[in-house]
Amino acid sequence: ANFLKKAGWVNGLPWGYEVRLPQNFNAGLAGRKNKKPLASWAAMGVTRVDGRPLSGNYAAGIIIPAGVNGPAFIVTKNFDAVYSYNAAESYGLAIALLGDRLKGQPGIQTAWPTDDPPLSRAQRRELQQLLTARGYDVGEPDGKIGAKTREAIKDVERRIGLEPRGRPGGKVLQALRG
Repeated sequence: ANFLKKAGWVNGLPWGYEVRLPQNFNAGLAGRKNKKPLASWAAMGVTRVDGRPLSGNYAAGIIIPAGVNGPAFIVTKNFDAVYSYNAAESYGLAIALLGDRLKGQPGIQTAWPTDDPPLSRAQRRELQQLLTARGYDVGEPDGKIGAKTREAIKDVERRIGLEPRGRPGGKVLQALRG
């Protein structure tokens, strides 16, 4: 609790929650650092996953860990506090969702897409090595997907005609092996 407080946790502010994106959502707007007032997201057609409108007087980003066809989450500065402990969105999301489940809240409602298989740690390291070999600065290839790797993946996805999601999946790895 002390760590979270020092990391900027605000009592009474949610970490975030699952949302539904409009059909024409621009994936380029996603990112936990791209915070906007909830009213701005609502004006774009973003709603809670249960259909209720967004409400609250705070800024939030949207993360789309599996792209626009998978679950999407509004995330606040409280998510950033969790993220600061282990700089991986998957970790932050797992901790936040576990906390929700312990409070009796439902799990993820939107199906996770399965058309692009996830990568093992060794495959993520290979992906980073291939990106580095192509001139991208992704840091030390360690299999941990950070912001630099996601940005490089988005660039590769654009080049091969995929939606730029920044998700390390089998399609991008195959294209880089190509």
